Amino acid sequence: MLLYTSFPTEVFNVLVNVLERMGPFNYFSGWTVQGFSTSDQLLMTLMKLRLNLRDLDLAERFNTSKSTVSNIFNTYVAALHEILFEGVMKTVGIPSQLKCKGSMPKSFEEFSSARIAMDATEITQDVPSNMNSQSLSYSNYKSRHTAKAVTCVAPNGALVYCSELYPGSTSDAAIVDHCGVLDMLKPGDMILADKGFNIFDKLPSGVTLNIPPFLSSKSHFTKEEAQLCYKIGRSRIQRMRITSILTGVQTTKSQHEVPVR
Repeated sequence: MLLYTSFPTEVFNVLVNVLERMGPFNYFSGWTVQGFSTSDQLLMTLMKLRLNLRDLDLAERFNTSKSTVSNIFNTYVAALHEILFEGVMKTVGIPSQLKCKGSMPKSFEEFSSARIAMDATEITQDVPSNMNSQSLSYSNYKSRHTAKAVTCVAPNGALVYCSELYPGSTSDAAIVDHCGVLDMLKPGDMILADKGFNIFDKLPSGVTLNIPPFLSSKSHFTKEEAQLCYKIGRSRIQRMRITSILTGVQTTKSQHEVPVR
């Protein structure tokens, strides 16, 4: 189950139970899928998200048509968004600093006031037909057209915030300023991030930002700066694991194009 969905069996079964309580669905293509259980349709959807399998591949595996696969996928992605994003992430929000401290791993012992580790996630998209959109969506960092979001991970590794998608050329600082994530923090909170998040001038009063030091014109870091880089790197491992999962979900060319804002 982990190989095909990234979910343990017990989590998969919980999602099946929730989806069954939500049904029946108004399917994306306007006609109801027959002959597939809720668990089969969820498995099909998660396999596409996890492995980026093409519709024809899934149609062969599940002995059905491409149109049925597309209908199921679009319907269940919308349902999962309502359950996991609207129902869990947006409703629960970022845990308080007290809750974070209750489940804080040892790697965060140097940053006991840390509430979130922040990062930007880029997902490859189709090349937009509009020339202006092409320019906006092209990421110099990735050397391809992408959609970009800012994500935040709690110290225990839970994904607790995800912004809307922005064109790939948008800077990390601009997304943070526009999406409003800083408004969710309180005095005494600390943010851990990489050097791309030079947002000191945007921080609310009492909120601190811890990013690795800049080398600037120096030939090498001091011993203290090198130790700080190491400590921040250790604390950001959880965030990197989440990012690797998110960036593994790539859009299939010519299918399910990510819209550009």
